Amino acid sequence: MSIDGMFNLVLSWLFLLAIGQAFLMAASLLSVRQPEMRTANQLLSALLLVFAAIIGHNWLGLNHLYQQYPHSALAIVTLGLAVGPLQYLYLRAMLSDQPLGRRALLHFAPFAAATLAMMPFYLRSAEQKLAWLHHWDGWPWYMTVAGLSKLAILLAYIRATFLLVRRVPAESDLVRDLRRLMHAWLVSAVLSIIALAMEVLDVETPLSGDAMDGISLMVFVFATAITAMRLPLGYRPRALPPPAPAKQRYASKQLSASDRDTFLARLTDCMAQDQPYRNGELKLEDLAAQVAMTPHELSQLINENCGGNFADYLNRHRVDALKLALHDPEQASASILDLSILAGFNSKSAMNRVFKKQTGMTPGEFRDQARTPA
Repeated sequence: MSIDGMFNLVLSWLFLLAIGQAFLMAASLLSVRQPEMRTANQLLSALLLVFAAIIGHNWLGLNHLYQQYPHSALAIVTLGLAVGPLQYLYLRAMLSDQPLGRRALLHFAPFAAATLAMMPFYLRSAEQKLAWLHHWDGWPWYMTVAGLSKLAILLAYIRATFLLVRRVPAESDLVRDLRRLMHAWLVSAVLSIIALAMEVLDVETPLSGDAMDGISLMVFVFATAITAMRLPLGYRPRALPPPAPAKQRYASKQLSASDRDTFLARLTDCMAQDQPYRNGELKLEDLAAQVAMTPHELSQLINENCGGNFADYLNRHRVDALKLALHDPEQASASILDLSILAGFNSKSAMNRVFKKQTGMTPGEFRDQARTPA
């Protein structure tokens, strides 16, 4: 087998792997039982399935199977118009507390119109489509215009999604990973643009347009999979910080000894009974409201009496909760990631770093220590 043949074989298997990965993630997202995440998960699942369909079409082209499956001709040509809206609406549903509403369906108007316009072609018989394929001689002008329009719409949505993600404070690892994922999506879009240009201009390159387009979509699928391994995609970050509390007239006033003891007892009871630290997106303002203190009072109390700042204070409680879970025989079958999420961590990397800093060992080593007989 030639080098080109070997490369196409490897690429063909990678396409199939990406399709399988997309279906697996879509099924996993739809199985998440969080009502507030249902819309976001459905949109991301739909986006993954759209890419699986396009990669499947590229796989047919890579293996020169269009003639054997004539109904595949232009079957996915309008799906690109759904990519931008699905991506943008997914991030809106993920990062905003506001429901999307029916007006969100207007984002799919170009996709619906293009699909409706293509229906006469889609309804042709296999023989008619095969004859059309035999007479294919490069992209006609109207398909070039349609391709450029689709490209303009995609770029507009990419810009909108970048602006949307930038509005959210990068205080959690999930938001930071979403931003990294956006950059991977941008790379995917650029590769798709190159593939489209190759097809329109009929450029001779080592890689076919199908190969380039499939590779671009694999970037998206595998980048999403990597993000899912680092952080659970079903976990929802706080969209926007709460409104800034009214400025206290005596914000710089020091706590009296009696107030300090009262507040400290109240905080200790709250952490022990309500365990608010298990909320991975807990903010200083949230905890202050829960213990009937101002954010300034709570920050001052923790900094001066708890051996660290607010983040250190929460992480100590989360590590203690995780240590108890890792030594609990009834939770021996649970994964460390699941236990860390229940303890309040929303990032595997942050959990490992904090846990080792406080205990001198990784969570896995800590659990193994408990299983080792004395």
